[in-house]
Formats: sequence, C-alpha cells, structure tokens
Amino acid sequence: MFIYRLEVTFEDESTAAVVVIHDSEEKVFHSAQNQIERYWLSAKPIKELAIVEKKPAEAGRGYVIKP
Repeated sequence: MFIYRLEVTFEDESTAAVVVIHDSEEKVFHSAQNQIERYWLSAKPIKELAIVEKKPAEAGRGYVIKP
C-alpha cells in the first residue's frame, strides 16, 4: 500500500489537495474522484488530477499540506 498526494485543478481554476491510500495508481484516481464528489455536494468539473507524491504507507508517514 502507498500514500498518494494528488493535486486537483477545477475548471474554475481553484485547486485542492487529496490524499488517498491504495495499492495501485489506477485505483487512486478513482478513489480520489470519489472523495472529491463526497466533499463537494454540487459537482465541480475537474480540469486536471495529478499525483504529486507517493510514499509507502507505514506508521508515522504523512504529509504537510499548506493552504
């Protein structure tokens, strides 16, 4: 398993960071889109979704995400 940090850019040029734990990159994009849909009640069109970092999922691993 790996921890993935993704950056999403929406059509309105706003951005967000999404962190997902998964075992394959193709599943990460699907899970990230699900998380985005759950967070925003009204769907925001996604312009770009990109993996920015990938780390092994181990105790003590994490990310610092600045606003």
